[in-house]
Amino acid sequence: MKKQPKKTFNIPIQANTSGEVHVRTGTNSLGTEGSYAGDSVDKHKELEAANAELAEKEISQTFNNS
Repeated sequence: MKKQPKKTFNIPIQANTSGEVHVRTGTNSLGTEGSYAGDSVDKHKELEAANAELAEKEISQTFNNS
């Protein structure tokens, strides 16, 4: 098999047309101000619990409608 060359996409955006690079520093650069380590895990567990509750209700409705 022949190696295919990597495809490149030359989309003009501000970063590659003006030749300037901007760096943001600080805790708010990613919008994470007020977030703590483990918050995403807690949110994921809350989402799983909500999904389980909705699934239980949907299954119950399916059995009741049959």
